Amino acid sequence: MELHSVFQAKVRLTKMLRKIMDVLELFAFERRELGVLEVAAILERPKSTVSRRLSDMERAGFLDRDPESGRYRLSMRLAALGEVARQSTTLQQSARPYLALLAERTGETANLTVLLGKEAVNVEVADSPRPVMHVGWVGRHLPMHATAAGKVLLSYASEQFLDDVLAAGLTRLTPDTITDETALRADLASVRARGYAMAWAELEPDLAAIAAPVCNHRGDVVAAIAIGGPVSRWAREHVGGLATHVIDAARNLSESMGYRDGVRVNRSTSSLE
Repeated sequence: MELHSVFQAKVRLTKMLRKIMDVLELFAFERRELGVLEVAAILERPKSTVSRRLSDMERAGFLDRDPESGRYRLSMRLAALGEVARQSTTLQQSARPYLALLAERTGETANLTVLLGKEAVNVEVADSPRPVMHVGWVGRHLPMHATAAGKVLLSYASEQFLDDVLAAGLTRLTPDTITDETALRADLASVRARGYAMAWAELEPDLAAIAAPVCNHRGDVVAAIAIGGPVSRWAREHVGGLATHVIDAARNLSESMGYRDGVRVNRSTSSLE
């Protein structure tokens, strides 16, 4: 009977923590504050239930509440813990020198992007040394079909994952965004064939990007390294040279995690190992 009670307590704790994470995962760089009604609508939960949950999370130190607007944001305590986690993640730690060198060599912003659930998210960035640059902030969520990093991750994802992305629809973000399923599948096949992805004015009209896969010791694709810069500064004939630098950075990071040439490159994983 006592063991049953312990098990039930663990189940309740797991459910409570999952509910907390459901709320925390709603916050993003472009959505830093949320009100009760917004959270209730997104989670499809009653306003009263959400209001109690947010108040409890505020009292526990997960959230701060603006006294004037009544809107919630991630607490400074949580932000500090998040920075500790970011500094402690092996993949991100390993990537920093390679991203910094890539930004220096290409003059463009370099990003490390991973799959978190069903989204591509920037988890590390080295800014361009130039005054005019692409801003690729940590925590930015990226559309899979319209970014070079997203295409890399899609290229090595499972067929089921790709089918789910396609089923959700390919939103047109610029006149050059690929929105046709057949065209995207062909583009992804070319990524696997040449070893890097391109996105030319597909996310933003004046943004070009190149990305290459990062593999762990088993050959699993765990991330993508990318550079991005203004289309007005890039010339298509220089893409090959820039791609070489990106591929080198991705290969060097992969080798630092135990990957060796000749190991088969496998499907993507969201694991930050």
